[in-house]
Amino acid sequence: MEALILGLTLGLSAGVNPGPLTVLVVQQTLGQGLRAGLLASTAPVLTDALVVLLALGLARGLPPEFHLWMNLVGGGVLVYLGLKGWLKQEGVDPPSTPTQGLRDAVLLNLTNPNAYLFWFTVGLTQLKRPLPEPWLFILGFYPGIVGAKAGIALLTARFRHLPWLRPMARWSHLLLVGIGIYLLLHAARP
Repeated sequence: MEALILGLTLGLSAGVNPGPLTVLVVQQTLGQGLRAGLLASTAPVLTDALVVLLALGLARGLPPEFHLWMNLVGGGVLVYLGLKGWLKQEGVDPPSTPTQGLRDAVLLNLTNPNAYLFWFTVGLTQLKRPLPEPWLFILGFYPGIVGAKAGIALLTARFRHLPWLRPMARWSHLLLVGIGIYLLLHAARP
């Protein structure tokens, strides 16, 4: 039971954490509607299996440069998604569909270094515990993270009429670009 509560707590905290996926969930909800935001919030369920398998199978054998490459790739993806969102709002790019938003969320989550850092550290220690604790941890974690992101999408959809929310969404695209540039610069440091 402790593993279930720990998973739920960590999932909820990761879900409300103001990061790139949260920004993307808000953007999708404002731009494409609640369905798009809810779809984007499911990205961790669709992507983390690969990360978990890597954590279990390769944790000891990964070179130290792994984190550097994840920052480079993740930073590039964030810059791309931020510019893509900005251009859509400017009318340069055709609007996306909810499933395209899900594709962006999956791409973002696969290249987000935070997911790898979590599963290669905290998550890995939970997965190596005796059965059934790893399963209980996972059964708590994913409803927590997806539920928190879905809650953000629901709140965003509910209050989308507020005059300050649209400009905030517009600037959130630049926030993604800024986070991406930070990751790129951070990776370039010796």
